[in-house]
Amino acid sequence: MRINKLFVGLLVLGLAVSVLGAVTLAAKKPASDSAVDNVSWTIQGFVELTIDDSEFDFSQIDAGVDSVTEDNANILHVFSNTEWTLSFSVTGKTSDHLSVDLSSDKGKGNDDITVGYSLNNLRSMDPGSYSATVTYTVAAD
Repeated sequence: MRINKLFVGLLVLGLAVSVLGAVTLAAKKPASDSAVDNVSWTIQGFVELTIDDSEFDFSQIDAGVDSVTEDNANILHVFSNTEWTLSFSVTGKTSDHLSVDLSSDKGKGNDDITVGYSLNNLRSMDPGSYSATVTYTVAAD
C-alpha cells in the first residue's frame, strides 16, 4: 500500500508540475506576432506588332486613272506596356508610286492602327503588274 501512496503522490506531483508548466508557457506566449518581407520586382518594357492581312491588292486599275486611294487597306495591332513609335519603309521597283498613311505613328500601351495606301502618278507607268513591300517597325521609346 505504501507503494500505491507513493505512486499516487508522484502522479499528483507530476500532474501539478505539468499544469503549472503549461500555464507558464501560455502566459509567456504573445497573443499575436508578425514578420515583414519586402517583395520587389522589375517589369521590362515590351512592344509587339501584328498585321491583319499580310497582302493587299488594289486589283486591276481602270485605264487612264492617275491615282487610287484605299483609306482602310489594313490594320496593325500594337501590344505594349510602354510608349512606342511606329515607322515603315517601302521597297520595290516602283515603290515611289505608293504612299502609306497611318492613323497614328506614336502611342502608349495597346492600339490598333489603320493603314491607308495611295497609288500616284499611274499614267506615267508602263502597263503591267507591280508590287511593293511595306515593312512596319514598332520600337519602344
